[in-house]
Amino acid sequence: MTATTATRPSPARTAPPGVPFTRLALVELCKQVDTRAGVWLLAVIVLLNAGLIALVLFTGEPQMRTWQELTMASSLAQMLLLPLIGIMAATGEWSQRTALTTFTLEPRRTRVNAAKMVSALGLGLAVMVAALLAGALFNVVGMVALDGDGSWALEWSVLGGMLLALLLLVAQGLAFGLALLSTPVAIVAYLALPTLWTVLTMLVSALQRPAEWLSLDSAMGPLMEGQMTATTWGQLATSSLVWIGVPLAVGLWRTARRDVS
Repeated sequence: MTATTATRPSPARTAPPGVPFTRLALVELCKQVDTRAGVWLLAVIVLLNAGLIALVLFTGEPQMRTWQELTMASSLAQMLLLPLIGIMAATGEWSQRTALTTFTLEPRRTRVNAAKMVSALGLGLAVMVAALLAGALFNVVGMVALDGDGSWALEWSVLGGMLLALLLLVAQGLAFGLALLSTPVAIVAYLALPTLWTVLTMLVSALQRPAEWLSLDSAMGPLMEGQMTATTWGQLATSSLVWIGVPLAVGLWRTARRDVS
């Protein structure tokens, strides 16, 4: 008699689950605020905001001491400096040589870049909320100690415009960082290229008309003033496509194909 043994099928191998996107976003947020450069940049933003609020409180007219005016004053510094955190978030993997670790744990690089974008925009939203709280606190101070107007009225179109402008600037910083993958080069390009374009349009009269549709800075003017129309929305969309969409597409393409060492 011959014994026959049944062969058991080997269990199917399943790929390990990927890193949850929320965890990726939280890790990227920690990278932005847990480095020496990030901490110092946030500290400078806080100091500048405090100085701007003090300027409005102690030198402005009583009718300027309102929640809206103080919030607008406290948000100017983050408009200028917070996009630099977006740049550092995009370039950190390559400048600090952590790309090998990051992309080993999560090989889908576009997903990592999406987490960087979400965390940077979330940080911008949190900073805007902090500006609102600081404006409310100092509005009480101005009303009690400095005979300020103390109005709690807010123009939501102005507030929404400031928030959208901040998020667009942060996205622009991250897009420049991904496109150039070098922190100093990306910072210089982010600060210099829009300025050079503005100067060029002032010197060349033939460029003034196209500049209305291709200048993100000028398109943000009506946005932050809460005076958007169909035309200005179109100008904001086209200028955002040029200054955010194009470098972001280039950055996603570069990071997807760059060798990691």
